[in-house]
Amino acid sequence: MSGKNSFWSYLFVLVAGIVLICFHTRVNILAWLIMFVGAMFALPGLIGVITGISRSSRNKGVNASSMISSIGSLIIGVIMIIWPEPFAGVFVYVLAAVLLIVGFCQIWVLAVDYKPYSMPLWLYVLPALIFITGIVMICSPLREIESAFTLMAGIAMVAAAANGLFIYLAAYNSARPVKEEIKDTEKIEG
Repeated sequence: MSGKNSFWSYLFVLVAGIVLICFHTRVNILAWLIMFVGAMFALPGLIGVITGISRSSRNKGVNASSMISSIGSLIIGVIMIIWPEPFAGVFVYVLAAVLLIVGFCQIWVLAVDYKPYSMPLWLYVLPALIFITGIVMICSPLREIESAFTLMAGIAMVAAAANGLFIYLAAYNSARPVKEEIKDTEKIEG
């Protein structure tokens, strides 16, 4: 992932984590989050259906697979908006899986991708804690402790974003002396 993509991804995760922390005591926060996700499904689906209908009225070819996926997206989005409760359990496990993946990926990046650089060991602490948080969330009966779930997820997301920034800065600071040595060597040889 490029530096700009990493930055925007971690910024989005940071904002989502802060929102979860700020609103963890709200009643039915998961229902609201699911309705928001449902709107994110329904809106592109609605746009796709309208585009498909307008294309068919102008006698242009309609892509059947695109129309079917737009209708499916619209239906799933509307169901999530109207009836969010059945999706709460799935959402909890999806978010816990995301935390597991983020924790694992950050450990992998530190261990494999930045192997030529000497990365500080403390950078491994937050990804390990994020991974453990994901495991705890999967193993807990979270339907009963919604407030604690959103708080844990929010803190883990903020920690993941902060640690991603720390990894980026540590790698940048480690890579800069190596690049400067290469330039100095090229100047001497040239």
